[in-house]
Amino acid sequence: MLGLRLAAATEDFGTNLRQAIQRAAQNRVRGLRLNVRQEVRAEEFSATGLRQLRHFVEEHQLRVAGLLFPTRHALAEPQYLDQRLDGLRAAIGLARPLGTEEILVRIGRIPDPDGQAESVSQSAVNDDVNSLTNPFSFAPSGGGASLPSEAQQYRHLLEVLTDMAAVAGREGASLQLIPSAYDTGRLRRLLTDVKSGPVGLVFDPATCVMSGRNPVDVFRDLYQHVGYARMRDARRDVDGGGIEVTHGDGIVDWNEVLAVLTEADTAMWACAERTGGDQRGEDAARAVHHFNSLLPSF
Repeated sequence: MLGLRLAAATEDFGTNLRQAIQRAAQNRVRGLRLNVRQEVRAEEFSATGLRQLRHFVEEHQLRVAGLLFPTRHALAEPQYLDQRLDGLRAAIGLARPLGTEEILVRIGRIPDPDGQAESVSQSAVNDDVNSLTNPFSFAPSGGGASLPSEAQQYRHLLEVLTDMAAVAGREGASLQLIPSAYDTGRLRRLLTDVKSGPVGLVFDPATCVMSGRNPVDVFRDLYQHVGYARMRDARRDVDGGGIEVTHGDGIVDWNEVLAVLTEADTAMWACAERTGGDQRGEDAARAVHHFNSLLPSF
């Protein structure tokens, strides 16, 4: 059995990187996930600096357990796309020096690859505005712009991922995609369509809960593609949405989740993390303690 490898996210500890590594080492984890936009920026680390960082991590009997490349927008969002992809290329270049492979990146919603609807046109002209009925109505300037169809959006996302997966493959890394929801069919199609390099899926029980899915069902549907796990808890709210909460305060059945993750028999990183709250480090440490108490029973 290869088994799960527990990790912690250094950013959860709210300290400088050196102190975060030391605090994480006090917990029973085997790895540390680093943030390459806030903690380890490629432009700020020389080759010597990266070697020293890796050595410091290994001195604490740990390994780098993936690199998170967080972005404000989804990966293929047209706005600031070139800058975003340049940043991702730089992040991928950090993987080999730091001794890791997994690059975690947000892809947002997956468009419908078979969407046949015509592009939506915003082409109102001044004649369409009845100023007598509404004197504060204004027509948009110019002839209007067309929005890409679902199928066009999907092809654009696929092109971006194909290019970035090829870059990752050359650097001995793999892209691990963070979706905004687990649309099983579309995710499976996307992961199959990317053929230029290694690409996997990040499994997150909290996202499953917040999007109305059962985490165990999602994992069983997609386990062949899952290459990383974010161990977050969540609960649904009265409006049909959801919110991430402290581990144990949500509705994730961790006995079931750990059982299916263990049954997959892969050396996957499972990162205990908390992306909100005032005591993120303490919350993550409690989650690690709970996971370690459960894992020997599987």
